[in-house]
Amino acid sequence: MRISIGGERLEVPDDLAHALLAALRGEQLVEPPQACDFDELTGLVARISRVTQYLNVVKELAMSRADATGGYSNRRALGLAAAVAPSQLARVLEGHGLPRDRRTGGVDLVVAFRADGDEALHPDPELDVTGLPEFTLPPAPEAESGTGFAGRELTFYYRPQVPIARADLGRSAGYTLRHPELRLTACVSGRVFDALLGDPRLDPTRSNGR
Repeated sequence: MRISIGGERLEVPDDLAHALLAALRGEQLVEPPQACDFDELTGLVARISRVTQYLNVVKELAMSRADATGGYSNRRALGLAAAVAPSQLARVLEGHGLPRDRRTGGVDLVVAFRADGDEALHPDPELDVTGLPEFTLPPAPEAESGTGFAGRELTFYYRPQVPIARADLGRSAGYTLRHPELRLTACVSGRVFDALLGDPRLDPTRSNGR
């Protein structure tokens, strides 16, 4: 079956197309796939797995962005929309760098970075980072990065525990930079996000919460 989305036409197996349409319509009755061949059915399973994994990441980014819209966003309504328990919602958001309890916690907010061998501060050369904690991440593979910092070690400077209301994450909400040894999951400011857009070190996934 051929489907069209935003002017782009794609060839999709009939079973997958019908399932997507039923899901978007909110239908409760699940129709079994019509395919009977083993290879066709395993191919359908693989396609559904890829779609599900991608949509789960988009869902969590949307959840993170919704939670970061303000210091008092309605987490109960967000949990109902996501169809998850409050404890699981807290784990998901925490995995995206957002505080489990916004009354007592904030986000570790990356505000600037320097590339190895370069004294220039990005994205704001006037920002004073004296005294700010920092961490260093290894170079991103050049073939995987769409920024000008591919293949270079980067040192990031962050402000600890910035309240959500003042972090102003915007479209960067849900994307993090992780340093396993420091057990640090740091959110990025909007300007740092723009400077690093396309860099695989910007992680839209999480390591916990399931």
